[in-house]
Amino acid sequence: MREFLFEIGIEELPTTEVAGINQQLSERIPELLKSEGVEFESFKVFIAPRRFGFVITGLSESTPDKIVEKKGPAINVAYDKDGQPTKALLGFLKSNDSSVEDVKIVDNYVYISKVQRGVKTEDVLKKIIPQVIQGLRFRKPMKWGDGKYEFMRIPHHILAIYNGSVLDMEIFGLKASNKTVGHRFVMDDYFEVSSYEDYVDKLKKFYVIPDMEERRKHILNQLDEFEQRGYEIDKDEKLIEEVAILTEYPKMISGEFLEKYLALPEELIKTTIKHHQRSFTVKRNGRITNTFVSFIDMPSDEKGNGRKGYERVINARLEDARYYYEKDVKVPLESFNEKLKEMVFQKELGTLYDKVLRIENISKRLVEYLELEKKSDKILRTARLCKADIDSHVVYEFPELQGVMGRVYALKDNEPEEVAFGIEEHYGNTPTTVEGAVVGIADRIDTIVGNFVIGNIPSGSKDPYGLRSKVDDIYTIVEKFNWDIDLKDLIQTACSELNKDIPAGLYEFFESRFELYNSYLRYDIARAVRELWSKPLRGILSAGAIMELVGSEEFEHLLVGFERVHNISKKHTSQEFDAAKFVQQEEKELFEKYIEVKPIVLDYIEHLNYAEALKTIIQLIPFIDKYFDKVFVMVEEEDIRLNRLGFLKTIDSLFAEFGDLTLVEKKLQI
Repeated sequence: MREFLFEIGIEELPTTEVAGINQQLSERIPELLKSEGVEFESFKVFIAPRRFGFVITGLSESTPDKIVEKKGPAINVAYDKDGQPTKALLGFLKSNDSSVEDVKIVDNYVYISKVQRGVKTEDVLKKIIPQVIQGLRFRKPMKWGDGKYEFMRIPHHILAIYNGSVLDMEIFGLKASNKTVGHRFVMDDYFEVSSYEDYVDKLKKFYVIPDMEERRKHILNQLDEFEQRGYEIDKDEKLIEEVAILTEYPKMISGEFLEKYLALPEELIKTTIKHHQRSFTVKRNGRITNTFVSFIDMPSDEKGNGRKGYERVINARLEDARYYYEKDVKVPLESFNEKLKEMVFQKELGTLYDKVLRIENISKRLVEYLELEKKSDKILRTARLCKADIDSHVVYEFPELQGVMGRVYALKDNEPEEVAFGIEEHYGNTPTTVEGAVVGIADRIDTIVGNFVIGNIPSGSKDPYGLRSKVDDIYTIVEKFNWDIDLKDLIQTACSELNKDIPAGLYEFFESRFELYNSYLRYDIARAVRELWSKPLRGILSAGAIMELVGSEEFEHLLVGFERVHNISKKHTSQEFDAAKFVQQEEKELFEKYIEVKPIVLDYIEHLNYAEALKTIIQLIPFIDKYFDKVFVMVEEEDIRLNRLGFLKTIDSLFAEFGDLTLVEKKLQI
């Protein structure tokens, strides 16, 4: 099996570039190999702090031979009147190393077919690899020397081995070789490798694990081993990944901070240790201890310098945290609201205190709409305090604790637990408290509407204020709490708070996000309920009911029947009709069934039972079929025609409670 191994050694790799490197290499190289006709079995990228590369296995020896057909001159140009080859034809044949015997005539033109021999795979690699590596794009590239080259960091060596031998290529002025280097704290000398297996084995001896997934497993194994001593480690996946990115050979060490800092809130300890020192907190019997676990990028810490360094820094950071925390708890949480009057939310949208007042009023409207008067005091108290901790000293120093410290300080002030947890949870899309859910929706509505009012509208991939995710969060919260709210009403409330009209494009923005929100079901069903976005719970329930029945024979007949009603009445705007003017038995029977079914359907919908509502409206289908078989709607008599159209428009509007069912794909045709 032919194998190609490539590595580029560089100076310290920025963590922000890892995902981009992996994606670009994983996409471009296999794509180029396939386009060139090179076959291979596997492609794998590896990335470490001071190197990255890839290995390709199962490579074909060469690209396949191809028959290439070339078009030559027209017959009247290729041959003279005596049928002899002209100079034009002879020149064409000579340039393509062919003879007159190779000629064939197609549509009055000369053609020749030639076998184009395959290209050696090593030659293809020589061509595409430098092209890909030099074409990599980075967030912050750098130039060096005379500015001729641009890359993420200055490269130090290129390793390129094809089937055990060096593949001759040059990148950034560096000649490829079969040599690499081990861990910087272990050795400086380069050593030779002959294959990927040899590369991995030798690097491990010199304390480098080139594959990030293998480093991740190495980290987890050490954490698991430590836990066998009776500890529980907070195995944060993001932190594990970050450590794997930052180290070539992650070595676990443990240390201790001063016990007095255990008096701090657990979240503050964890944030100080995890976010600021990339270390793991440790518990015993469910309670946090003053032990922590860190990882160094070196084979060992025999002298304990790594442990001492971590202990010194973590104790210093915890002392800072203690100082800020003790300053904060000297005053009530609500007192921080005064400072919000001086903090700009967005230039055209006032201060953070202005935003808090708007959140309160939108929350008040939600309380009325959802009939949550019994919880009104706690909800509005949550709204009043939801941004207060932004001015606290701890949040200023540790901004990732926004909301968390609000909860901690609220409990210190003996605020109700629902208020305290609502303050924290209003930032997330999975709140457990009604208070957090109501205030979370109000906060997002204010931000979305406000940004549209001042023209900060998402475009393409640009969404600096995260408005798309905020709309998605609203739909998530609505579905979780089963709240039948009217978003148009809330949007109007938010606009009134800003003394502005509803901005153009806002409804369409919510509508498009609602379609995407439901697209996990089926794209056509998501499109069908898209128009129900303003009452999202109803749209979500309707989509679920449709999904349960879609594909069944009865539902197929429903779609066909509805389409007949919809198509003939869609341009008619009035629902006015007089049942006394019905003359045919079939329209009378349809009317009677409609009168029977309508209140039942609407009652089910009012009680949010879309599944039963849909099953009930299906009862109209045989009557609709008979109607269209026997009744001619577009008669010449205007009063009869308009009366029939008005009646059908009324039926159409009942179907519209479920969305636009014409958009659901059907098997049956009218």
